[in-house]
Amino acid sequence: MHSSRSMRCSSPSSPTSTSSLTGSGGHTISWGDRQGQWLRRRRLDGAINRVPVGFYPKVWKILQKCHGLSIDGYVLPSSTTREMTACEIKFAVHVESVLNHVPQPEYRQLLVEAILVLTVLSEIEVNSIGGIIHVDRIVHIANELFLQEQKSLGATDSFLERDLATGICYFLYDSAPSGAYGTMTYLTKAVASYLQEFLPSTGCLMQ
Repeated sequence: MHSSRSMRCSSPSSPTSTSSLTGSGGHTISWGDRQGQWLRRRRLDGAINRVPVGFYPKVWKILQKCHGLSIDGYVLPSSTTREMTACEIKFAVHVESVLNHVPQPEYRQLLVEAILVLTVLSEIEVNSIGGIIHVDRIVHIANELFLQEQKSLGATDSFLERDLATGICYFLYDSAPSGAYGTMTYLTKAVASYLQEFLPSTGCLMQ
């Protein structure tokens, strides 16, 4: 039924009141009954450089399985792991300096979430996951998967407005990390797609 489709393409953060926010281009974004709580949270976390607990040692481990991570055009090379230890403050500062090149805080946080999904691979028994991993590409694959699914559920183009600076849908920025329509779901699918040739055939990342 139409009502069921409308519910499925509603915000994963379960908003309850009318809200509008200002996009990176300075124009007002209005989503009717959406609160924008996750977009605001990502902007705050990105602005104060907040990352999950244990994030930097996990980044160090994933760098041992590739040639580097490309983030917004800046590369964090795998050679860094030979120069610094996983728990060294200097390494955390180096990773932070690369992330700080990203001007949009909400986009920075999606990149952090994508890297977090990648770090799961450090626990998988694969010797290599390729050369330079373009984290931006993974985020954009996730964005396209999100848009395709939301459109199939009845979302309109105006509802799925994109940030002109990054091309990312504001609705994705405002999605909770967990859940069937959460950012981590789409980022996990994007990582599996991006690194398909290097992952075990069991498809463990897709579960």
